[in-house]
Amino acid sequence: MKIGVIGTGHMGGTLGKKWAAEGHEVMFGTRDPHHERIQALLQEAGPQAQAGTVREAAAFGEVILLAVMADDVERVLAEAGALAGKVLINCTIRFDGQSADLEVRRLAQEARVVRAFHTLTWEVLAQPRYEEGNATVYISGEDAEAKDTVARLSRDIGLDPVDVGDSVNMERIDAGIGMLWQALSPLFGRDFGFRLLRRESMDA
Repeated sequence: MKIGVIGTGHMGGTLGKKWAAEGHEVMFGTRDPHHERIQALLQEAGPQAQAGTVREAAAFGEVILLAVMADDVERVLAEAGALAGKVLINCTIRFDGQSADLEVRRLAQEARVVRAFHTLTWEVLAQPRYEEGNATVYISGEDAEAKDTVARLSRDIGLDPVDVGDSVNMERIDAGIGMLWQALSPLFGRDFGFRLLRRESMDA
């Protein structure tokens, strides 16, 4: 699959490298594709990865990962250009009480927006396997086929995807994980994850 990764920080860099390692074609979208830091990222990502501008990465990808700072979302989506019909994975986070989900949906109305990966740190994304099992990634959105695509990409890199339905449910999960994070991060740092344990439905 062709994946455009808009954002080359910890989140975008980690996910892009892992997808490239699994055989997906990845283009990192950045302001300066020839920057020394980007070239180092490409060396780590291997032959399946390349770099281009934000617009080039958006045009390249069947799936687009939006992994930028909240203040850059509007500018970056304007640079990306047409996203009609593309799966847009939104893993941005806001810390001002506003909804990162609603903002991206407003700015990219023709894209098939899926919310995912924002409940995990990049350290967990890099190494999602624990003795108890793989970390869970929660996925939300209104397009079932787009969510299935994101779930497959999640499984490719060792995550346990759970479709939680629409954005309202995700907001509830975000609130709960946010409180857990505040309580647990002083004890365990950033390299801890959550796994949803569920039973197969059984006939009475």
